[in-house]
Amino acid sequence: MHRLHPITGEFLDRHTERGFRESVLSEVQRDSRLTLIVAALLTVLFSISDYSFLGWEWPFPVLAAVRLVVIAGCLGLAFFLFRSDALLGKSWVYSLAPILVATGVFMVAVLRPQTLPTQLTAVIIIIMACYLFAPNVMRGMIASSAYLTVGFLVSAWYWAGATTPILLVFGMLLVLANVVGFFAARRTARLQRQQFALLMEERLSKERLEAEVVRREALERRLRDLAQTDGLTGLSNRRHFIELAERALAAARERGEPLSLCMIDLDDFKGINDGWGHGTGDAVLVAVAETCVAVFGGDVPIGRFGGEEFVVAIPACDLEAAGAAAERLRRDVAELRFEGASAGLRVTVTIGVAAVGSHEPDVSPAIARADAALYDGKRRGRDVVVASGAA
Repeated sequence: MHRLHPITGEFLDRHTERGFRESVLSEVQRDSRLTLIVAALLTVLFSISDYSFLGWEWPFPVLAAVRLVVIAGCLGLAFFLFRSDALLGKSWVYSLAPILVATGVFMVAVLRPQTLPTQLTAVIIIIMACYLFAPNVMRGMIASSAYLTVGFLVSAWYWAGATTPILLVFGMLLVLANVVGFFAARRTARLQRQQFALLMEERLSKERLEAEVVRREALERRLRDLAQTDGLTGLSNRRHFIELAERALAAARERGEPLSLCMIDLDDFKGINDGWGHGTGDAVLVAVAETCVAVFGGDVPIGRFGGEEFVVAIPACDLEAAGAAAERLRRDVAELRFEGASAGLRVTVTIGVAAVGSHEPDVSPAIARADAALYDGKRRGRDVVVASGAA
């Protein structure tokens, strides 16, 4: 949990405090503008009271000038703070308004000493407003309220001639206003930041949860791939190929199209491993798998059925068309060339082809016939395509 300053209620971490201020900036700007506009309007009303006390006598023009400066300062600062992000890093700017108003109050104490009790009420209201309407800039509010309190007491003593008992009463009231305002503002500041910290924790937990979901989904995809895919060639493993082939058969029968199968076996693969090494054998398997994909297409179910045996389910192909495609594959494999130490290696495949019969419930009988045709080709001398008879 983020730690808060014991006095101001602000986050001790500057980055977190700035994040909080950014989150409430628009709201603070609106409140600041409203508060400063209200302060300007109240100053206008006090100008009317100045006239009722002084008329057009000498102090009134001076007080009017002071009031105009305060009004202009409040309105100018209201416009500036609403358009600027100064409250993010320069919160002291907001304190200019209370200090300006406080200075105006001091001038009233000088020019209208007979209304000192009324001025005390205004000072208490200003102090409370400082704390309640700007709890996000506590340091500045504490400073400006202290300036207003001390300045008013000094003005009351020096200019208005207030006696010691009166100053003590004024001081007690002003201290009480500062204490109440401070604790109210501190509580608001802490509650706002605690709520912000909880929102941050909730957002962080949500991000962690989303990241965990993504990680688990990736892991599930990886496990699914491992369960369905041959790790060396990237083709479907035997079980997954059967599933894909059954789907292809169902789709072909819906469209009224044939489906054929090719069983492919590398010739003398044991000799390749023994004579050229298992690394070369793996490279040959990968090359043959890539050739199958190049000939039949990436959307056709192709699987690694055994160590050096591959199987392909060819949609929309009868026995003759499948045999022609198998012949292209045989030629392309025979033309494969390898580099380095395996430059002299030549690879051939024997292929058995069979069509799925219209009365057969699944692809298993056709696979068996294609496998039988494959071994028939092995007996004939290898590097050949053999088509199975009708089912």
